[in-house]
Amino acid sequence: MGIGSGTAALIGGIASAGGSVASGLIGANGAENAAATQAAASQKASDLAGQAGDKALGIQQAAGTAEQSEIAPYTAAGAGGLNALQYGLGTGGTANGSGVGQGSLLTPYGQTFTAPTGLTEQNDPGYQARLQLGQDAIQRSAAAAGGVVTGGTAQALNNEAQDYASNEYGNVYNRALNTYNTNYNAYNTNQTNQYNKLAQLAGAGQNAATTAGTLGLNAANSQAGTVTGTAAQQGQDLTNAAAATASGQVGAANAYSSGINGATSSLSNLALLGSMSGYGGGSGASGATNPLNFTNSPDMG
Repeated sequence: MGIGSGTAALIGGIASAGGSVASGLIGANGAENAAATQAAASQKASDLAGQAGDKALGIQQAAGTAEQSEIAPYTAAGAGGLNALQYGLGTGGTANGSGVGQGSLLTPYGQTFTAPTGLTEQNDPGYQARLQLGQDAIQRSAAAAGGVVTGGTAQALNNEAQDYASNEYGNVYNRALNTYNTNYNAYNTNQTNQYNKLAQLAGAGQNAATTAGTLGLNAANSQAGTVTGTAAQQGQDLTNAAAATASGQVGAANAYSSGINGATSSLSNLALLGSMSGYGGGSGASGATNPLNFTNSPDMG
C-alpha cells in the first residue's frame, strides 16, 4: 500500500515544522553560548583591571611611605629647632638640651659702661707700669746727682704722679670703653649666631614639612586616579558583559521566535494544502470536509 500525496504533505509539513523548531533551538543555544563567552571575557578583563589597579595602588602607597620616611628626620630636626627658638625667645617651647636658656636670645648684655675713677685708673696695670717707669727714672737721675732723698726729689716724684695721672686718664678711659664694646659685640654676635642657627633649622623643618605635604597630596591624587581609573575600567568591562548577556538573550528570543514562526507557517501551509486538495467525505457530521483526514483518500486503499 503506497503513501498518498496527502500523507506525504502531512509528513513534509510536520517535518518542516519540527525542523524550524529545532533550528530555533540551535540558534538560541548558539546565541546564549556566544553571549556567555563574551560576558566571561568581560568579567575576566574586569578582574585583571582590578588586580592591576590594586598592584599600582600598592606601589604608589609604598613609594609615598618611603618618601615620608626619608623626609621625617628633617621635619623632626626643624621641629626641634623651632622649639629651641621659641624657648630662647621666651614665647613658648621647652628646655630640650640645646644649650639655649629660656628667653636667653632676647636677654640684653646685662652690663653698662662705667667710666673709670681715679682709683680705677691707679689700679690699671698699664697705668701702674708706666708710672713706675717714670718714678724709677727720676730716682735714678737723683741718685746720679747724689740727692735721692732730698726735697727736690720727693717733689719731682709727686709731680710725676699727678701729671701722669692727669695725662693717662684718657688712655685708661678708652681702654675700658674698648673692653666694654668688645665684650658687648661678642655677646650680641653670639646671640645672633644662635638665633640664626635655630632659625635656619626651623626653616629647614618648614621646608621639609611643605615638601612632605606636597608629596602626600601628589600621592593622594595619584592613588585616587588609580582607584578611579580602575573603577571606570571595571565598570566598562561589566557594562560590556551585561550588554553581551542582553544581546545573547535577545538573540535567543529571536531564534525561538523565528523557529516558532517557521513551525506555525509550515502547519498553516499544510492545512491550506489539504483544503485545496478537496479531500474528505460527504456532508453531515460524519461527512464534513476535513483536509487533515486522509483516511478517505483513494490512495490509502
